[in-house]
Amino acid sequence: MLRKIIFLLLPLVFWAQDYQALIQEIVTLNAKNQNLTSTQEILKLSAKKERIYKEIINSLTTQKPVFSTTLQRTIENLELSLKTSTPSPQLLARNTLELHALLAQREMQNLAIAIYAKNSLFTTQSQISELIERSIQRLKSYTIIPTKGLTPAQEKELQAQIARFEIMSESYIEILSFMQTNVKLLTTQSVWSNINLPSLLAWIQRVLPESISSLMLAKSIVSISVFVILFFFRHLIAHLIIKLLSFFSKFLKNQEVQEKIKHDISKPILWFLIISSISISLAILAFPKPASPDFVMWVNASYIITLSWLAISLFKGYGIAILGSIAEKNNTFRREVINLLLKITYFLIILVAVLVLLKNFGFNISALIASLGIGGLAVAFAVKDMLANFFASVVLLFDNSFNQGDWIVCGDIEGTVVEMGLRRTTIRTFDNAMLFVPNSLLANSSVRNWNRRKRGRRIRMQIGVTYDSTPDQIRACVQDIKTMLINHPQIAKDGDERPPLSHYELDLKQNIVSLDDLLGYKSNLFVVLDEFADSSINILVYCFSTTVNWGEWLDVRQDVMLKIMDIIASHNLSFAFPSQSLYIEEMPKVSLVQS
Repeated sequence: MLRKIIFLLLPLVFWAQDYQALIQEIVTLNAKNQNLTSTQEILKLSAKKERIYKEIINSLTTQKPVFSTTLQRTIENLELSLKTSTPSPQLLARNTLELHALLAQREMQNLAIAIYAKNSLFTTQSQISELIERSIQRLKSYTIIPTKGLTPAQEKELQAQIARFEIMSESYIEILSFMQTNVKLLTTQSVWSNINLPSLLAWIQRVLPESISSLMLAKSIVSISVFVILFFFRHLIAHLIIKLLSFFSKFLKNQEVQEKIKHDISKPILWFLIISSISISLAILAFPKPASPDFVMWVNASYIITLSWLAISLFKGYGIAILGSIAEKNNTFRREVINLLLKITYFLIILVAVLVLLKNFGFNISALIASLGIGGLAVAFAVKDMLANFFASVVLLFDNSFNQGDWIVCGDIEGTVVEMGLRRTTIRTFDNAMLFVPNSLLANSSVRNWNRRKRGRRIRMQIGVTYDSTPDQIRACVQDIKTMLINHPQIAKDGDERPPLSHYELDLKQNIVSLDDLLGYKSNLFVVLDEFADSSINILVYCFSTTVNWGEWLDVRQDVMLKIMDIIASHNLSFAFPSQSLYIEEMPKVSLVQS
């Protein structure tokens, strides 16, 4: 599937450092500044050229060069034309000069391809240096131009073209000479580069019985040995690496948390070692041929992913510990800023990993962003709603506002989240209807998530007693209701025991955010005389059940209400109900008339 995606994206590929463009830049500089005499100008030119030389080397070591079929066809056509026809001396000289210029360009192209393909764990500096030296000798051979039979005017006209060709050829040789001087920058720098693999293979062949001795068997023995050593000792190597990283554990006071962090860090390290063992073993089997560029590309992608995984694991453990320690010691440092830094850092790690992966697959990041910014402007306007929903889905995933199965309320939308898609979120309402909500609406509105609470579903009620109640009766009633709630096993209290935190990251965050508010623990309990209403004296009962399940909460509330009724009755109080009293100040006088 990934290969299909990459194939579809191939038209968008731009090379990060254009090898041919950088070479042409050197040629242009030499052509413009060949008559410089000022020492300051010469030094300035040399510094500029050295910078371009280093960019050329960087291009050779990081990007796969492109083979130009157009250049190859042009060379073949010119060679065929020179062999099958008898042109005039002037045309022969021109065609030969053009052919040599094209051959020089092809030589630079082929050298780049050879260096990229040959560069592996076992490539030595001498091997790369030999490639460069052969290319220099070929370039020097492209200087013989037939001038026999030309008139003085034709020779004078040809001299200008020869001068341009010589500048180009000298520039190429100049570039290759710098590469040869700095050949160490073109080779893989690792401990394996210092191993003389051919000598080791030859020694194994001599040790083996002559009947079975072969290069392939020797390579297989070395390959399997390296794989077995790295694979079976990966836990020991990982343990040594973790020991080096455990310097940061001084910020952690909880030993159990330290062990959990080490366990999380060990996973990407183990995978990195497994990938390394497979890569090195296969490189030995392919020796002396270089590993396939596609294989190298996918191995590098695996390294990038595992290193990004390791970076995230390290930051989740030691990074949060350091920031939490800063927040605990420095009260003036705002915790909101630390929390924002955590989110930004996670985003930057993932962003850098994605950009490095794209560069590994051959994308020119700067050119790609520029092309998307200009060419994609019209498309962005056309599909702005779709893009808004897509990016909103990314925001919702990063913010972790809700998960599938959560009961949420957003405006007049209420129900259980069924599925979060890239464009819309599916919600099942409580009357069993299905809602399809655009993600942009959820991302830009306040969302109430009822599932984000561990303990505490609110019970709030007002109890109205009649106005003929005495203060002593009400005081005793309030105290008995409060005592009943405190002793009720299903009413949350401050001293309730809480389960251990599910992840060490939460333990580390206790110095950054309020864990009670983050996880959803509520234990407030109030029973107070609230107000003198029109028809009653109201007592406010405010508390939370230990359960957050709706059905269980209904049972707890019912039990609390029945117990309150018993308490009201025990104090000879009566529930008030809405009533009105009519007072007549004076009765009208009625005269009795006798008939």
